Amino acid sequence: MPDLPFAKILKWVGYPLFFLVCFVFFAYQTFPYERLADRIIQEAAARGYEIEIIDLSSSGLTGLTFEGLRVVMPTKGDDAPPLDVIVDELTVSTSLFSLLSGTKSYSFDAELAGGEAEGAVEIGEKDLEVEAEIEDVNLGALPALRTVTKVPVAGTLNGEVELSMPEDVKESAGNVDLTIEGLFVGDGKSKIEIPGWGGLTLDRADLGNLELAAVVEEGVAEIERAKSHGKDIQLDALGRVRLQRPLKRSELNVMFRAKILDAYKERSEKVATMLELASSGLKAAQTADGAIQYSVAGSVSGRLRPRAAGKQPFKAPK
Repeated sequence: MPDLPFAKILKWVGYPLFFLVCFVFFAYQTFPYERLADRIIQEAAARGYEIEIIDLSSSGLTGLTFEGLRVVMPTKGDDAPPLDVIVDELTVSTSLFSLLSGTKSYSFDAELAGGEAEGAVEIGEKDLEVEAEIEDVNLGALPALRTVTKVPVAGTLNGEVELSMPEDVKESAGNVDLTIEGLFVGDGKSKIEIPGWGGLTLDRADLGNLELAAVVEEGVAEIERAKSHGKDIQLDALGRVRLQRPLKRSELNVMFRAKILDAYKERSEKVATMLELASSGLKAAQTADGAIQYSVAGSVSGRLRPRAAGKQPFKAPK
């Protein structure tokens, strides 16, 4: 049996392989990332989004790294300010298999507001999976948060989120475990709309450490723990969120309880005066120990329906 011509085989395979490696290397090094950034900005603008990118570069063979990324997302209503999201650095990558399949999977790693957020997202035609881990994010450095809360919020956010949402939403499962250390709200200037109170100007208030834990089973997120007991205000919540597709249509049914402590009333004349003026309108929401309690129901993206619940025991609504 004649010997195999390994030298010739190596030459036949080696030259094409060397050419392929060189091609990939130089294509990788000379790719026009500035033009790609411009194209991303144009495509976003066509969809109503404003994007700024300081620098765009590669990350591996199938990833991109954005530095100095700013995304301004429009919100509904003429009075609502746009949602402004700023990320110091964001790396998004996928796999070659994902690019060729119907299910798209992406991993991300972001540096923002002095902390980090990393995780993965898998998007199919009718299913969704999300995993995210958040570490030491400074809420006071997130301008987008102000659009949601209406008043300044300070604290350090940590936690994990996992959600698996298949085609049949009733089979969704996951969990949420979040904490905010050193939670403060208010600045003595901004107003927050509270049912029965109207526009309330909040002096800076200490809410302590917020703990939020929820478990998703059979398409329902049950809030197992949501509390924040600080030196000025104590907050508690119980209830559930029934998931829908899209997620913004999910149905909320939650009991909220807030107790403003005497130390805060003594320090903040604004709050003390507002509570005194609104006392008659808050009777239905006041509990025996002086807390304010409301039941809130409705679509997450729609109009929520708050209802005074001061006479009800504090437990998760059905």
